[in-house]
Amino acid sequence: MKVAVVGAGIAGGYLARLLEGMGISPDVYDCGEHDTSCGYRSCGWGAPDATSSFLNRAGLDLDNYLLEPMVNMNFDGLVARTPLYTLDKPRLIRDLRSGLRITQCRFTDREAEEYDMVVDATGIARALLPPCSSDLTLPTLQYRLTVKPRGSRVLEPGVYGNQIPGLGYIWVFPLGRNQYHIGAGGLAFDRYGEILDQFFDNLSGRYSVTRHCSCSGEVRVASPHYSQPLVSVRKMEDGTMQQIIGVGESIGTVSPFTGEGIIYSLECAKLLAGSWLDEKTYVSHVLSRFGWMKKERETLDYLLSQGRETGPRLRDRWRFYRNARRSGIRLPMLEAFKRMGSLSRWVEG
Repeated sequence: MKVAVVGAGIAGGYLARLLEGMGISPDVYDCGEHDTSCGYRSCGWGAPDATSSFLNRAGLDLDNYLLEPMVNMNFDGLVARTPLYTLDKPRLIRDLRSGLRITQCRFTDREAEEYDMVVDATGIARALLPPCSSDLTLPTLQYRLTVKPRGSRVLEPGVYGNQIPGLGYIWVFPLGRNQYHIGAGGLAFDRYGEILDQFFDNLSGRYSVTRHCSCSGEVRVASPHYSQPLVSVRKMEDGTMQQIIGVGESIGTVSPFTGEGIIYSLECAKLLAGSWLDEKTYVSHVLSRFGWMKKERETLDYLLSQGRETGPRLRDRWRFYRNARRSGIRLPMLEAFKRMGSLSRWVEG
């Protein structure tokens, strides 16, 4: 069986390495880096320490990619302990690709004719699968900056939902050596540049802020349930059927509330490798394992419609809290119901 993995990011690179370990040598296609300074679209590069177990399966050590721990993080004024780190994502992707047979080109029908199975790991592009049953994407804008304290207080990591009118937040992720990714993303809002300019102005009294580069992008927050079909078939010229199967962000394995996707893309690729050639089992495992994403998506849909008038329901507040606990963030329950909810102006108070 000839296999092609299209897309050599986190999900595609990791899957290809796992398949190599199983004695399967896929051809990997990637159309090149994004037109940004780091070669990737806007992403905070944050991930929990639980990422370690996934990297170990690919023969990689998380310690080699750690930039800065985010032991204490500010959530709209509430400081909580977290197991989160910023990772050197470009280096991680380079190491995942190391040793793989990669063709740098756009994957077309001509190339597709050579394969029995094709994996769509093209992320937000979802280039090979049919459209999602109900897609939802989160626009983002991010800057890389040097932020030096004018006094002794270093800028702390944080997530600030009360800065954006609507469903969204600003993130502050340290990259080491006084550099940060500071960005914004949200639904039903598009003036990120204005919001971030104001945020930087507020910082300027306490810090020296130097901007280096910026990038914009989108994150699929539809959830796998609403990103179906996860598997499709295509009739080839000789009449045989070719299977196309999605992995990672192409099928929505991103937290709808936070946009966190690195660890979930790794886990999704592991599920695919573990159920290789059994697409029904794979789809079942993905929908079951990431069922909580469906509930988060339902909360977003509610807040974007009826929630504007009625505010969040108890179940919505509980889902915000559960999201924090799932990421290992230890927030007091009652306070979290208010603070985590301030990712949306409807949840405040």
